[in-house]
Amino acid sequence: MKKLNNCFCILLLIAIIVSGCAQQTNQEQDDIAAIYELFDQYSSCIANGDLDGLMTVWEDDGIRSEPGCPSIIGKENIRARFEELLNSPFNNEIIYLGEPILEISGDIAFSYSTATIVSTPVEGGEAVRQDVKVLTIVRRQPDNSWKTYIDHINFHPTWSMDSIPSEMTEENPYY
Repeated sequence: MKKLNNCFCILLLIAIIVSGCAQQTNQEQDDIAAIYELFDQYSSCIANGDLDGLMTVWEDDGIRSEPGCPSIIGKENIRARFEELLNSPFNNEIIYLGEPILEISGDIAFSYSTATIVSTPVEGGEAVRQDVKVLTIVRRQPDNSWKTYIDHINFHPTWSMDSIPSEMTEENPYY
């Protein structure tokens, strides 16, 4: 009888462990989907010039880092910077090259990606392309959603100003 009880306890313990792992996997999948949705919203707001929508992806104490500029700290300062960018005489689009690297550790996640920013003059003319590397850190909010905490963008020096994403190598987009 003791062996039966011991076997039952062991099976119950295994079932609890397996159930816990499955729940964690489901939570991780939900987190990944939510973070990708956040990134899609960010890109869509840039493309559509939606400043108010763009600000919903940022934490109040967010930090934006751009080449050749001091860090932009705080949502209101980030808003002012993006207002300047979105009111420029260009329509902007972000084209991601390959899948980003995304790692989640508890309530913080980071993403590293490469992209091309395509800026097309509003009044017509040839588009300008700028290849960039992007490192983004997002944090889980009290309501379990994710928001951008730090967004760092840098020019990708090995690509030309006129690169075309479809011509980039798929073997290693992070080169």
